[in-house]
Amino acid sequence: MAGKLPKMAGAKRRGETKPWRDRLAWLQRGLSLLLLSGLLVGSGWGAWLVFNKVDAPIGVILVRGQYTQVDQAQIQKMVEPLLSGGFISLDLQKIRDGLEQHPWIEEASISRQWPDSLVIRLVEEVPIARWGDSAFLNHRGERLEIGDNSMLSHLPLLEGVERSERQMMRSYRQMAQMLQPAELRIAALKRDARDAWRLTLTNDLELVIGRDQIIEKMRRFLLVWDQHLKARATEVGWVDIRYDNGVAVQWVKKPAQQAQLNQQQLSMASGEPEQV
Repeated sequence: MAGKLPKMAGAKRRGETKPWRDRLAWLQRGLSLLLLSGLLVGSGWGAWLVFNKVDAPIGVILVRGQYTQVDQAQIQKMVEPLLSGGFISLDLQKIRDGLEQHPWIEEASISRQWPDSLVIRLVEEVPIARWGDSAFLNHRGERLEIGDNSMLSHLPLLEGVERSERQMMRSYRQMAQMLQPAELRIAALKRDARDAWRLTLTNDLELVIGRDQIIEKMRRFLLVWDQHLKARATEVGWVDIRYDNGVAVQWVKKPAQQAQLNQQQLSMASGEPEQV
């Protein structure tokens, strides 16, 4: 019995050390988690500092491309309200959409340039024809309002009913192509509410086209023009091509003929003998 006592005492001491080992393990885990949390917080704080340093406000706006209807000051005025973030957080799509709302800007591309620059590349709209007195049509037949289009007086004038711009542009292009071999150019093309077309050329000749078979009538006019009217172009006032198998021509009176007609009308109105 007495020889077993040391063994019992030794077993008791070993059992007492087990809780200390568990506590030590938990302490090590806690320290590891604390260290990891510190590293994460430190990394996050460092990343935040770096981001704030890099995400500095835009200091320079560079505009590139060929443009004549807008200038650097206008573009900067349009862009400044859209600079809602820094170099990294800036919403480039928002700036692009804002610029492309301008009637003279067809396309805008936006990019960043280190360290604080915004680069804007513009493609300007090319007007093909005037629409009324306040807009123009581009090559897609889109109507773009500019308030006053008097600076585009060298372009043809197109007029039509609301939402007919694309069809008018297609018809204008087709007619202009047909007239080109005859060296005739369009000054104005109009389509009224009754769907009747009227064309004015740059030589002041007017064509009354009507409502249907527009292209066929244009072909007939060009045939008559080449064979009969071209040599007397200065004497032609307007041509009515609404007929199925012919045209009607309004001739312009020469100055001498007009003076004689005016004298005849004056004599008849005053009761004097008609002078021939």
